[in-house]
Amino acid sequence: MQADAALKFGIMASGQMPDELPDPGVFRNIAETAEGLGYDSLWVGDHLAFGHPILEGSVALGAFAGYTHTITLGTGVLLLPLRHPGLVAKQMASLDYLTGGRLIVGVGVGGDSPKDFEIVQSSRSERGARTNEGIRVMQALWSQPSASFHGKFYDFDDVAINPKPHQSDGPPIWVGGRAEAALRRAGGLADGWLAYMVSPDSYRSRLETVRQAASEAGRDPTRISAAMMVPTRVAEDGAAARESLAAHLTQRYNRPFDVDQIERICLAGNPEEIHARVGEYAAAGVEHLVFLYGGAPSDAAAQFEMLYETVVTPTLENV
Repeated sequence: MQADAALKFGIMASGQMPDELPDPGVFRNIAETAEGLGYDSLWVGDHLAFGHPILEGSVALGAFAGYTHTITLGTGVLLLPLRHPGLVAKQMASLDYLTGGRLIVGVGVGGDSPKDFEIVQSSRSERGARTNEGIRVMQALWSQPSASFHGKFYDFDDVAINPKPHQSDGPPIWVGGRAEAALRRAGGLADGWLAYMVSPDSYRSRLETVRQAASEAGRDPTRISAAMMVPTRVAEDGAAARESLAAHLTQRYNRPFDVDQIERICLAGNPEEIHARVGEYAAAGVEHLVFLYGGAPSDAAAQFEMLYETVVTPTLENV
């Protein structure tokens, strides 16, 4: 397999839970397992009022910060238009300070759950514009001793938040999404792009759009991190893994997923099949691959251990 020596691997530690609402200790076990194995990053999802149980992103991230010591932590992704960016900037600055600079702030616009917006009285039609301004607000508050901002949605003068983040100019912001607007937002404003459920070929073409947007904005396109979060299920019986993941995603998103879709946009199969598929994503430009386990949280730690031993380790050994 051809892979960049910088290829990194992460796990989604907290997301939607259509299968079960587990004992809270399950999440600590997932985090400690991931860090102990040597994964590079640990991520949390986010919704406010979704159909399935899910932990609020910033709260979950704070818990994982306490459970771990060295692993990078990320929001994958925090739905920025549901919150005032000044509050998010303060929360993330505090977390980055407390963790010694272990934070990546993934943001997205949401929209797949209308109740998320209804509960906070935010307009779905404005979510893209609010996210664009919100990114700039956070960057200003993190990087300047005292920041001012004058936009359509947010307006303030000479505001300082302290303590500042541990990382100079603040934690990197990665934009999640597949739509053209998200790709251009990632290239034009952010530090990275976090894709979700796209094929290797689609990833390659979309990454080119991200880098083109960076160039058009006068930014260095090679400095935009290229990441991918992908639903994953590993088993010795590859066909059973694909069928199980299709059933999980059908329940998770309340729409049908078939095995053909799983083969095209997910990582499901036996270890050899997944290892080969990882190579395809790496060849498409993915630098940081995040496994989202498609199953019950109580089974996640065992899945992440199997993935590390049978996929991650052989991949890194072949670099």
